[in-house]
Parts: sequence; C-alpha cells; structure tokens
Amino acid sequence: MRTDDAGKLDPTIALFEQAVEAHSKRLLTIARAIIGYRGSPEDVVQQAMMNLYRHRQRYDWREPGGLMRRAVVNESLRLLRQPRMGLVGDDHPGRSITPPGEIIANETIQQVRRAIDKLPEHFRTALVLCEYENLSYAQIAEAMEASIPQVKTWLHRGRRRLAEMLKGYVEGEREKVENRKT
Repeated sequence: MRTDDAGKLDPTIALFEQAVEAHSKRLLTIARAIIGYRGSPEDVVQQAMMNLYRHRQRYDWREPGGLMRRAVVNESLRLLRQPRMGLVGDDHPGRSITPPGEIIANETIQQVRRAIDKLPEHFRTALVLCEYENLSYAQIAEAMEASIPQVKTWLHRGRRRLAEMLKGYVEGEREKVENRKT
C-alpha cells in the first residue's frame, strides 16, 4: 500500500497511478488537439492530473476515463482563455527531403490544423472530442458541461466554418491535380 504525504495508508494513490498510466496517451491527444500550438499538451495533462491528485479521495478511480478527459478539456480551455504571450511556430524540428505525396499530405494536415486552431474554443473542443476521440454527444456534453442540443449546434457550426475556411485550399488543390493531368 502507498502512503500519502502524512504517512497514512492511501489505496487511492495506486488506483490513480494506474489510471494515469492507462489513459495518458489519449489525454495527450485530446490536449494537443484542443490547444494546438498555444502551449504544451504535456503541461496541460500534468496540471489536470495534479488537480485530480489533490482531490483524489473524492473520486472513484475504477472507471476514471470520463473524469480524466473532463479534467484535461477543462485545463485546455483554461489555458486558451489566458492571454497569449507569443505564438510558437509550427512543428519543424528539422527539414528533411520527403516524397511529393508526403509533402502534399503534410501540407493538407497543416492547413486543417490551422483552420481548426482558428475556430472558437467551444467549436474546436466539440469537434476534437467528436472526430478525434469518437465520443458520443452525451459524453461531449458531459465533458464540456453543456447540453446535448448545444453540442450538436457547436458541431454543426464548427464543421460549417471549417468547410468555409478550407474551401479555397481544397479548390486550389483540385486545380493543381487537374493541371498535372493535362
């Protein structure tokens, strides 16, 4: 058995550690998708887990996935609400020569990420939880502390705005493909 800071036996510490280990990759994915380049997803997850750890006695750690996901979403949104100190550039640790198909795929991914980053936070969060995490409307509503109809509205409007933002890029790519065929 593990002991807490006061030296008392605390069975929740082991359950908490197991939960963090089991869910950490998924939580990082959620944080990265919500905050984009505005911060470190590792820091977001760490802060969310520290907050949960401080209050670990309050929770049932046998099924912690929803609780942990909600904590990461809340911490991500808290970070997004803070004033921005500066914009970190795109992930370019080192440039390497890549095949043309991979370059096009990477450019498409970057365009989609930039468009998602421009969405209002509630649209972006709902889209990430729906499209990347495959959560149900009810799970998204719980994680975002909203109603199911509100989540559906955010998803609809977020998808519509995303399509509008990417329309020019998609049409430009279509023209490039048609020009290569001729």
